[in-house]
Amino acid sequence: MVWEGRARARLLVPLPKEDDPRDLAYYAILDLGKQRYDVSTRGVTKGLASTLVPRDCNDIMRQRIARDRVHRGATRKVTFDCLSCGACCYANRVVLDEDDIERFRRGGRAQFARMPYARRSRGQLVLRLAPDRACLHLGAGNRCGIYAIRPEMCRVFPVASECCLSARAEEFGWYDGASPES
Repeated sequence: MVWEGRARARLLVPLPKEDDPRDLAYYAILDLGKQRYDVSTRGVTKGLASTLVPRDCNDIMRQRIARDRVHRGATRKVTFDCLSCGACCYANRVVLDEDDIERFRRGGRAQFARMPYARRSRGQLVLRLAPDRACLHLGAGNRCGIYAIRPEMCRVFPVASECCLSARAEEFGWYDGASPES
């Protein structure tokens, strides 16, 4: 993050690989609701991609900075075990597209695209959540009950992305091995 003013910030990331759905740099841009970015051609940021952070995301970015400031370096190795977590399966918004609906149908589970498993929200078909905000398909041991036919959004969700880290912090208070107060 580079603050260009009190309320104006720019996200800097390695050059995204847009054809790789697990590329965390591209996902960080998408997470801000953006799709376009500029590539710096000179100076200390040469070769990095940048995009303006929407003002309504400034607080989120400040929280991420506070979360990450406990770590000494810019990068480090971290191991994630999704079966010990499942945070991404809580309070999520999984939008179903035509391919997902067809995948459900081919898998003999066409009902997953209808109530009580899915609902319309803001003009989109989305998976419903249980009262505890968990995905209705999240089973024992954090195992997906529809893994073989899971929606595309679930298939490409990148482990260790900002959304993953935020979900872990919000749902369980896990701050990647260190709390922001450390």
